[in-house]
Amino acid sequence: MAIKIYEKRHAASVLPSIFSEILPPAIYSSLTELCKNGLEIEEVRLRAGQLCTVTARDGNISFGQGLSQTEMERIFERICGGSVYAHADTIRRGYVTLDGGIRVGVVGRASTDKGEIVGVYDVSALCFRLPRKIVRVGEPVCQLLREQEGTGGVLVFSPPGEGKTTLLRSVISKMAGGANPWRVVVIDTRDELCAFLEQQELCVDVLRGYPRPLGIEIAARSMNAQLVVCDEIGDRSEAEAIIAAQNCGVPLLASAHASDVSGLLRRSGIRELHRAGVFGAYVGIRRTEGRRDYEYCVTYQEEADEFFENSRSVACSM
Repeated sequence: MAIKIYEKRHAASVLPSIFSEILPPAIYSSLTELCKNGLEIEEVRLRAGQLCTVTARDGNISFGQGLSQTEMERIFERICGGSVYAHADTIRRGYVTLDGGIRVGVVGRASTDKGEIVGVYDVSALCFRLPRKIVRVGEPVCQLLREQEGTGGVLVFSPPGEGKTTLLRSVISKMAGGANPWRVVVIDTRDELCAFLEQQELCVDVLRGYPRPLGIEIAARSMNAQLVVCDEIGDRSEAEAIIAAQNCGVPLLASAHASDVSGLLRRSGIRELHRAGVFGAYVGIRRTEGRRDYEYCVTYQEEADEFFENSRSVACSM
């Protein structure tokens, strides 16, 4: 039976200082007032010709007026530091990362060539996902890692928007800090996982912008990591590097998108990792009570085998 654990979540909404540099004064002022009123903002969505909204624990709240296309383009240029070309690769993949780990989702009119996006123009919406400095969560995950003493990793999963990246940040801080820190190496492919970590004294090394397979190999073989951390795994191309790191005795803490263990193990890349025994535990998370608290549902490797057999049967019948 999967084990459920509840943990209180503590955080205060703080508007990033960079917003004052990139947002129109009226928009920035409206957001500042929302924060002063105690609203815990998780996302800010700006739209051309449509309502601007924030996402908070109570849902979506509209504020201000829709922006003109010209205003959107100006904001977008500021986000890119005046050089859209320098961010062309991530823009094609739908985002730009600002200092402090703020990921900005970018949508507009795509130009394609042979099915591949080669450029994005006429930006119509920007979604700012605000990183949260939350230090009092993640202890159950830390306990799982310590219990396994480096022999097995932990895979955290949930649907999008439940706080996986926030949780990983907190676990990194706990495992790489304190009186007996682990040597933690973080593969920060999108340059958002290590927000706030530079403000702490930690035993952590960060590989920024590295492709996950290469970063994992370097972490295990060159950096002698005791724990490797990366976000959003699942591709089969990553499985070989992850399994090689596990064979070197280096556990992995990672996250993936899934609603439950069955759905998680239906993903071919995750099935391959489970078959190799990479993860000693799978931790499903969700936010409860107005999205203020975390609920952890822990499924150990042996328990997950039944889900694995079922997922393999489903995969074979497809």
